[in-house]
Amino acid sequence: MAKLDEVAGFDEFSIEMEDFEYDQVNNFDRIFNIGEGGSLSQKPLVHNEIVYVGSMDHNLYALDARNGGLLWKFRASHGFMISSPVIDDGIIYIGCYDYNMYALDAKTGMLLWKFPTKGKIVASATVSDGRVYFGSEDYNVYCLDSKKGNLVWKFKTQGAVACTPAIHKGRVLIGSYDHLLYCLDAATGRLVWKFETQGNVFSLEQILVHDDRVYFPSFDNYLRAADFNTGRLIWKFKTGSYGGMGAPPFIYGDTLYQSNREGVLYALTMDGKELWKFRINEAMAYPLVQGGRIYFGSEDQNLYCLDLKGKKLWTFRTQGVLWWKPTIWEGRIYFTSWDCNLYCVDLETRRLVWKFRSQGEPSYLPPPFVSYELIVKKSFDDSGLDEKEGRKRYDINAAEEEGGRFYKSRVTYQLSTQYREKGKYQTEEEF
Repeated sequence: MAKLDEVAGFDEFSIEMEDFEYDQVNNFDRIFNIGEGGSLSQKPLVHNEIVYVGSMDHNLYALDARNGGLLWKFRASHGFMISSPVIDDGIIYIGCYDYNMYALDAKTGMLLWKFPTKGKIVASATVSDGRVYFGSEDYNVYCLDSKKGNLVWKFKTQGAVACTPAIHKGRVLIGSYDHLLYCLDAATGRLVWKFETQGNVFSLEQILVHDDRVYFPSFDNYLRAADFNTGRLIWKFKTGSYGGMGAPPFIYGDTLYQSNREGVLYALTMDGKELWKFRINEAMAYPLVQGGRIYFGSEDQNLYCLDLKGKKLWTFRTQGVLWWKPTIWEGRIYFTSWDCNLYCVDLETRRLVWKFRSQGEPSYLPPPFVSYELIVKKSFDDSGLDEKEGRKRYDINAAEEEGGRFYKSRVTYQLSTQYREKGKYQTEEEF
């Protein structure tokens, strides 16, 4: 955990990050500003012994799931980010940075149709009853005919849509950067209800619906459970002070597992009570819970395996950040890394079976927390300070207030590997 003495200008004393106050001053636009290159940040799709994965090198690859051999590739005009491939009735659907939703033949990679939007597509599509549902950076939720790619309806929000929709009982659940979770009629796109949060509703996995409860994340750091029929809040659970969440919880048995971008995995009861938590030092990806084990990647470049009590069992190291959910098939785990590789690892031996490298070098990755303003408020008793130390603290950023003395500073907190290694944190002008 970072100490305040690691931050430029605060070398005289330490404060835990929990002592800080945070405010999200900009939208989380990191996922819309990835640079060119060959990095992979996808949830691999394994179907009929073929693994499908997209890359920022503009290609969607189809590989032999047993040996990693290339079967075919499809090239778009820009990269495929976290919008991962989904399959329905022999057709692969995947959104792209080039603003298009693509439909491809799963066996050959032949283009069947593409549908243009006016923004980048960074979350996966959901296919249900002959319809394809997805969101775009252009503020719209789209519903298309799955065979022809014709527009059935679209729904306008007031912010970018970077959320994989869930379909349940004829309704679509999808979030937007306008801080709202929307419940729409799946057939018409008509608004049924909406729920307002205090942050971006950003989810790269389908919003979770279970027993007519909707569990959804927000960048205001709260996980919420709401009634599916009415949108009424049932409970909320705070997962941290900054960073937000990029995916909903996952249910295994009678436990909810929720990760956040501060690097904490929570195990909760179905009523939102904390059972345990597991912490690492970097942002954590969405977990996969399968076979009594919890698997997740991290920006610390490791794939983690935990037991159901939160005990670390093993890690597998790569050379890049692991942003997204792994896939398990026939005793092997498949996952992507920012180092441009798709990895296939044997779960029993934990040894690499094969890896496939895309074209190019790792893509530019913006720092993770530049959208947050960090406000430090710390009172102290200065009666024992000598004149030199007291002046030094005053020069940092002193403010005289009635009832006590407080020191404040605004810091743009960038918890990325490059800043951690250099020991630097970007500071803004003091006030």
